[in-house]
Amino acid sequence: MKTRGITEGAMFCALGVIITLVSYYIPIFVILVFFIPVPMIVLGKRQGLKVSVISALAATLLIGLFLGPVNAIPFGALMLFVGCSLGYAYNQNFSSFRKVIIGTVGFAIFLIAVVIGFEVISGINFTNYLFQTLEESTNEVMAFYETTNIISGDQLTTTKEAMETNIKLMKLALPSAFIMMPVLFGMVNVVVSDLILKRLGYEVNGFKPLREWEMPASLKYFLMIFLFGDFIISIFQITAIPQIYLVTIMYFVNVIFFVMGLSLIFNYLDYKKVTNKGIKVLILFLSFLIISIVTIAGVADTYIGIRRIFRRESQIK
Repeated sequence: MKTRGITEGAMFCALGVIITLVSYYIPIFVILVFFIPVPMIVLGKRQGLKVSVISALAATLLIGLFLGPVNAIPFGALMLFVGCSLGYAYNQNFSSFRKVIIGTVGFAIFLIAVVIGFEVISGINFTNYLFQTLEESTNEVMAFYETTNIISGDQLTTTKEAMETNIKLMKLALPSAFIMMPVLFGMVNVVVSDLILKRLGYEVNGFKPLREWEMPASLKYFLMIFLFGDFIISIFQITAIPQIYLVTIMYFVNVIFFVMGLSLIFNYLDYKKVTNKGIKVLILFLSFLIISIVTIAGVADTYIGIRRIFRRESQIK
């Protein structure tokens, strides 16, 4: 191993340890836990897989000295499964799609390992514990309202029913959240790593601008089956299929069409030559407030081709 590799390995090892300790000890920075792989990704691009693996193992040992071996294992798994694998992908100049897949698989392994580890150590089912804690918190809030008489009896009943409904919805959405989290954080790590490596002067296979995203024909017709199936189930009130499966599938379908709706919006802004970043950020924020409308726009653009219509009209003029 060259001297430069040893030096950079030590530097990125220290950076990984610092990010881990900050995310662990300072609650407001807990989100940083999902960026722990980034130092190993950059190191893997610069020095290769061997150096990044050694650095990740060294960082895990150091974290174990501060947090104990049990707490160090999940953080070390993030560096190894996500950081080193993505670092190798960058080193080999994989496409952005393949990098997201690798990051997603790495985060999925991490989440599964955390859940299994929790159940083995505590002997408690993770999902049961999660919702039991949520229900206990809800009961404590309702007990507080009942003893303080802040709200009337009718409002208390309405609030209780709303909380119970929200818990049921969360139970239905839990599988979607567990599946979506690895995808989201895998993509975020790729985007952040792309930005850092470009700043360092590296050429990386990045994503196309969002305005240029279009759905592949195969996926378009595949999703049409789910849209048609959901329509039939709603019309005929079919109950043979468990609701949790329907919610999980349609959640992902809606996410895909929401992204296509955002792509349509930014394509239109490009068509109108809107370059002000403040306006674009505002529109992005507003899009999340009207998710349903943006999702419908994504469906319309996918199957009607709205962007081609206004682009074509501009060419005719």
